Amino acid sequence: MPFNLNRVELIGRLGHDPDTRFTSDGQAITRFSLATDRPARSDEEPVTDWHQIVCWRKLAELAGQYLGKGRLVFVAGRLTYRSWEDREGQRRRATEIIATELIPLDRRPEAAAGEQPAEAADDELPF
Repeated sequence: MPFNLNRVELIGRLGHDPDTRFTSDGQAITRFSLATDRPARSDEEPVTDWHQIVCWRKLAELAGQYLGKGRLVFVAGRLTYRSWEDREGQRRRATEIIATELIPLDRRPEAAAGEQPAEAADDELPF
């Protein structure tokens, strides 16, 4: 019996703040880029790989609310490919990870040193 598996697990830092939008039927969709470094030899510079992450529904809302540029996060999901034709008629292709799980791995930066956050503590994140 053949088995298939499409699972991606990454740990990296967000390259920009998440962009949350809503579809015409009200479903949340959040996109962000995630940077991971490939190990390098001692005489070489590390190489950074950039991954495009897409979250849907409740996970999208949570990502938009709790994540931000520079945050260290674990992302699990599936790899997908999307293709379309741009305005100039060129065929475009994108590789994306559809996230099914997000876990922040660092503390949310505080607005000012010693200031208590007004929102839920990181221990209470719903991820």
